[in-house]
Amino acid sequence: MENHCHTIIIGGGIGGSAAALRAAQNGMSAFWFTGSKHTRKRSRSQWVMNLDNMVGFHEDVIKNQVLKTLKKGKEESAADLISQTHYHINNRLIIQNTIDRISEYYPNITIIHEEVLSLKKIERKFEIESENSNISAESIILATGVMDKQPVFTKLNKKGMKETSPKWIYPFANREHVLYCIRCEGHLTKDHHIAIIGYDNTCAEISMMIHERYGNDVTILTNGVETEISDERFKLLKHYGIRINNKKIIDTVSDGVRELKGFELDDNTIVHVRFALVSLGLHRVYNDIAIMAGAELLDDDQPQHKKHIRVSNKGETTVKNLFVVGDAAKRVDEPIMKQVYTAQEYAVRAVDTIDSRRRKKSRLEILNNTN
Repeated sequence: MENHCHTIIIGGGIGGSAAALRAAQNGMSAFWFTGSKHTRKRSRSQWVMNLDNMVGFHEDVIKNQVLKTLKKGKEESAADLISQTHYHINNRLIIQNTIDRISEYYPNITIIHEEVLSLKKIERKFEIESENSNISAESIILATGVMDKQPVFTKLNKKGMKETSPKWIYPFANREHVLYCIRCEGHLTKDHHIAIIGYDNTCAEISMMIHERYGNDVTILTNGVETEISDERFKLLKHYGIRINNKKIIDTVSDGVRELKGFELDDNTIVHVRFALVSLGLHRVYNDIAIMAGAELLDDDQPQHKKHIRVSNKGETTVKNLFVVGDAAKRVDEPIMKQVYTAQEYAVRAVDTIDSRRRKKSRLEILNNTN
């Protein structure tokens, strides 16, 4: 197997997928490291179950085509079944479809389901090492992402023992009853009672935004943490009728594990909600590989594991030909909205910049060798 290529793409989420597909379509040679089974679980992509806030991604785009086919074939019972079925057009499906398309049509891209363990820049090229691979490339695209801090509470596990863990929230996050991004998923909460789990000014801003946009009945659950909300925001919260409950969460209330019904607090009260949105900040930014290459980080007031990686408007770091796309990236001149389509946009910018540079170099070599 050839161990040198135009670019190495690291990350198996939506940003990495977009970069790999663009590199494939541009005719570039690339190795795409999607991560191990363990590292892929860290991705925000695992938690975004609907992409119906994006033009072109709504389930009806495909469903209507299927219904036309079934009705044309007079398959009425099948048409009724399709009409009544909801299809989650989510990140996982898009990522898997990208893997399938590249595997079938683009032999110039090698997909490796491993975690990258190290990265070095030696003169004008990068060298990476994974569990079973050693690859060099002219450029690197990192799409390693971030992980949100999860609410933690204590309840009895299957062995009848008390266990303090964030895992009690996961079944509802997997079914998109617990949300993490107001821009991606906030619209899903319209006309429902929602809990915002958090305690600071960001939590207050999200609570007000949800109420202002959708008229929701909102309760802030601090999970036993003292609030850090400004006086001005407290006044606004009171005006909107947004309640703050400082009691600790001790359990979820649900219809089995299928649908969130609310939260039980340590004073035995129940807060009935249909959705919860977690606003506890970042657990960490996956910046380790960028640090290995010497890239500059931002957020000086944060510990290193929460610092974003500084990029230009092309997604390039302070290390030439090292690019970062998606949630781990940050610009100083303007904010980057943390959205699926923003990750895709910066992935395309990065790949096209790399492609432009390599083609320019190739043309100069041709001209220099032409009499």
